[in-house]
Amino acid sequence: MKDTVKVRPVRPYEKRKMRRLKRQRRNTVNSRNARIIMLAVGGRRNRVIAEMVGCSAQWVRQIIHRFNDFGIDGITWYPWFQVRSARVFTSDICEQIGEIALSSPISLIGMTQWSVPKLRQYLIEQKIVASISIRWLGEILRRYKVRLRRTKTWKESTDPLFAQQ
Repeated sequence: MKDTVKVRPVRPYEKRKMRRLKRQRRNTVNSRNARIIMLAVGGRRNRVIAEMVGCSAQWVRQIIHRFNDFGIDGITWYPWFQVRSARVFTSDICEQIGEIALSSPISLIGMTQWSVPKLRQYLIEQKIVASISIRWLGEILRRYKVRLRRTKTWKESTDPLFAQQ
């Protein structure tokens, strides 16, 4: 059976870039993918390349297809460049977060005072936001001029007359 997927002709700048990728020690994905393409350019069969690199022949064909379609961008992987979906917190959601932070937590969570982690947990549990970092929550609270106190202990009076005042 003949290998039907062939790599397209490689341009000189692509060859230089792939040699650099092949030598990468920190990003083994790029190193392996560049090695696959360089071996394919050398005329090796896909099954032989798969044995040499330590993956399946199907994976070799997929990498060659990606290179043929998209060039080097199709075979490189940079985990620190991954684009995450931007979380959009509309002004309505931010105002709602501010209102909750200013409301009494006793009826909501059974504690006497909010902390940023407890507020975050409450917002996620009540499905007001799907997820939010503590840092971003702190930024929203700063924008709405909400300051949560940090105390190590909290003392509350048990006197019933104290609660009425």
